[in-house]
Amino acid sequence: MSKEEVVEERVEPAPLSIALLYKILRHLEETTLEGIDVPLPEPTVTSVKPEIIDVAHVPLRSVYFFNKGPNTVYYRVNDDATEIPLEDKENITVKRPKRTIVKITLRVNVGETATVKMIGQY
Repeated sequence: MSKEEVVEERVEPAPLSIALLYKILRHLEETTLEGIDVPLPEPTVTSVKPEIIDVAHVPLRSVYFFNKGPNTVYYRVNDDATEIPLEDKENITVKRPKRTIVKITLRVNVGETATVKMIGQY
């Protein structure tokens, strides 16, 4: 081989670095806000049984709740152990860093009813 010949050597990336790059890209995709609103059903919750809204087909990053009244609603996101009260005419937004909200449970006290407006975002 003469001094003037240039030999190109191609180096293939290691499989571990490709896997790491994929994980980084996936993480960025999951945590970058897209800001797309999804209207959810506007249920009237009664004390007969809890209202369960299944959003597993489009996991959400956040949900805006507005209690139209007339009574307090208790909500639970996914299977969290804690129920959070939402008073009459109160609003709140529940946020998660990733699209992990797949189920919302609403209930009221015995003998009461309330209507809840919800808007999800993914």
